[in-house]
Amino acid sequence: MRKYILPALLLFLFILESMSVDFFGLHEISEDWTIVPRYMLIVIVLCAIYTSPYVGLICAMLFGFLYDMVYTEILGVYLFAFGVSVYIISGILRFVNTNYLISFILVLLSITITEHLVFGIHSLIGTIQMLHSEFLYMRVVPTLVFNAIIALILLFPVKLFMERLAIEQKDEL
Repeated sequence: MRKYILPALLLFLFILESMSVDFFGLHEISEDWTIVPRYMLIVIVLCAIYTSPYVGLICAMLFGFLYDMVYTEILGVYLFAFGVSVYIISGILRFVNTNYLISFILVLLSITITEHLVFGIHSLIGTIQMLHSEFLYMRVVPTLVFNAIIALILLFPVKLFMERLAIEQKDEL
C-alpha cells in the first residue's frame, strides 16, 4: 500500500503547482518576472537521490508527459526535460556523497537544467522570442529563488520519506 504514496504525492504536487501561483500571488510580485513552481521536480530529484535513480527517472518521464498533456501544446518537451535533468543528476550522484547541502544543490541544478532545456526547445521551434540574458533575469533567477525556499522546506521530510520507501523496497525484493 505504501508504494502508492509516492505517485499520489507527486500527483498532489502536480495539482498544487498550478494552484500555488494564485495562492502565493506569484504573478503579482513583478510584471517582468515569471516564477514557476517546481514542487514535483524537487520531489522527483529527491526520489532519485534517496531511493534509486531508476525510480526517479521513471517518475520524471511519466510526470513530465502528464505535464505536457495538461499544460503545454507540444508533447514531449517536459518529458524530455525532466528525464534528461534527472538522468544528469543521477550521473552526478556516482561522484558525490549525498548530504543536505549536496541534495539542495542538485535540486537547484535540476531546475536550472530543466528551465534551460525547455527554453532551448522552444527557441529552436520558434515559439519563444527572447534573449538568453532576458530569460535568465526574467525566469531562471526568480524561479530558482522561489524553488530554493520550497526545497529547503521539503528537503528533510521528503528525505525521511524516501529513505523509508527505499528500505521497504529492499525488504520486498
